[in-house]
Amino acid sequence: MQGKLVQTAICSIVYGTFQGKENQELFRCPRELDNVDLRNYVNKERVFLGVKNDYVEDLRNIEGKEFLGYYRMYFSNGSWYGKWLDVKEGVENIDVVGIEDITNWIRKQFPQGCDFFMKNYCSEHFQTWGADNRYLVKPIMSDVFKVMIDTTYGNGDYPVRIYCYRK
Repeated sequence: MQGKLVQTAICSIVYGTFQGKENQELFRCPRELDNVDLRNYVNKERVFLGVKNDYVEDLRNIEGKEFLGYYRMYFSNGSWYGKWLDVKEGVENIDVVGIEDITNWIRKQFPQGCDFFMKNYCSEHFQTWGADNRYLVKPIMSDVFKVMIDTTYGNGDYPVRIYCYRK
C-alpha cells in the first residue's frame, strides 16, 4: 500500500487510500513509538513510504532473515516488466502487494527506464553499494524488502531487483 508519512513533534501519521477515498488517515502513533509501532505497521501491511540507503554484505544471507526470493525488473518497448526468480516457499499475497507498490514507485520515478535521468537520480540520492552505478536501498521502516538498483548497463540488463525476506 502506498502511504504518505507525516511526522510532527508529537506523532507519526500515515495517510493513504481507504475504501476508494484518498488522503485518509490509516495509522497514528506517538513519535517515541516509531521504531516499534510504526515499524510493525509498515511491515505487517507492507506499506511503502519511499526508500532510503541501506547496506548488507550478502543479499541472500542476512542474519535473522529468511531469503524468500527476488523480483527482477527490466525495461523494454517503453514499459517496465518483471518476474519472480529464486522463489522459496513462504512468499505471501501481501508480499506480492508490497512488491507491486515498489514497482509502481519505480515506474513512476523512472518512466523511461534506466536512462540518464535514472542514473543521475541514483547517483545524487543514493550511496553506491559494492560497485560504481550499483545502489542498495530499502523501503523506509521495512524489514521485508531491499531494492538493488544497477545502472551500469542501462536498459540492456535488469537494472532493478527487489529482494523479499521473512523474519
